[in-house]
Amino acid sequence: MKGPFGPGAVLAEHDRWDEDPAGRLLTCTRIVRRTDQIATFEFASDDRRAFAHEPGQYVTISVDIDGQRVSRCYTVSSPSTRPYSVQLTIKREPDGVMSRWLHDNLKVGDRAELSGPAGEFSTAFHPAERLLLLAGGVGITPMISILESIHDLAESVDVVLVHNSRAPEFVAFAEELARINQDNPHVRVVQAVSHNPGGSWLGPVGRLDVGMLTEHVPDLREREVFICGPDSYMVAAETLLLGLGVPIDRIHQESFVLAGAEDVAVDPTAEGTHTVTFARSGKTTTIPDGLTVLDAAKDVGIRIITSCQNGICGTCKTGKISGDVDIAHNGGIRQREIDNGKILACCTRPRGHVVIDA
Repeated sequence: MKGPFGPGAVLAEHDRWDEDPAGRLLTCTRIVRRTDQIATFEFASDDRRAFAHEPGQYVTISVDIDGQRVSRCYTVSSPSTRPYSVQLTIKREPDGVMSRWLHDNLKVGDRAELSGPAGEFSTAFHPAERLLLLAGGVGITPMISILESIHDLAESVDVVLVHNSRAPEFVAFAEELARINQDNPHVRVVQAVSHNPGGSWLGPVGRLDVGMLTEHVPDLREREVFICGPDSYMVAAETLLLGLGVPIDRIHQESFVLAGAEDVAVDPTAEGTHTVTFARSGKTTTIPDGLTVLDAAKDVGIRIITSCQNGICGTCKTGKISGDVDIAHNGGIRQREIDNGKILACCTRPRGHVVIDA
């Protein structure tokens, strides 16, 4: 599936803001409380520029918190078919600096910087006639974007969504999913909760397991599978799928938290240094072996927008004009982009003199 407002869309350049490498200030136009801990924050451009993204992709939001610039990645929960606003559905995490600030401080009319989109967790990049979407908790966010996009386009894609929540009061997008389930004959929504203390829940009760999958998705081996949720949920879901015979190349997962990019040892006694020149800024610095282009940029006061700093999100993607480098990433950049001179500043280490387009 490739929506009309995806990368291949015909949108006038002056009507788009999503490819601005420095991000763009947007205004919060609406806040919807989904549960006690989950809210949707809607943003729009003051000059009505469109946002082109594929369902399932994410953006990086940046705000100033206590005098520090903080950036985090969040999935776009709005469909690609409605490009003149961007919705981010975010759970308030007790230890989450950004999520707590958004829930406790952001108001309609406030502004934030958004950059993107990025990511390949999308049916646009892995098209199939039959899909299985597995969502744990707030992992429903990319799935609602996918489902709403399919629904808006009236596409005849056969989709099964299995959404697992802790308890009935934690279910997000219940009304929207019920509407899609009723209106679209090609979509089947299975909502399950792990606990039902009041006995009011009429749907399946229990965690995702072999029985739940085989009962509701008997043809799962023939489907392209997308998984999003807490790390423990995604590990368990992948283990179940592999055990049931789903090929690994049909399983796609989204997560902004990995163990980290491949470690490159930094020898504190090494005498080797590398020169990094930033062409557009006209600045040059020298860094020791093992440090990254991002380290070099910080050294001379050049701001490169970054988020995960693990080679995952692709936020710090920039151009390399010349020089040899080592890139140890976690999926945030494609090989053809590397072949065309792109790098991720957070996980790219120079091997000699390099010139960066920044």
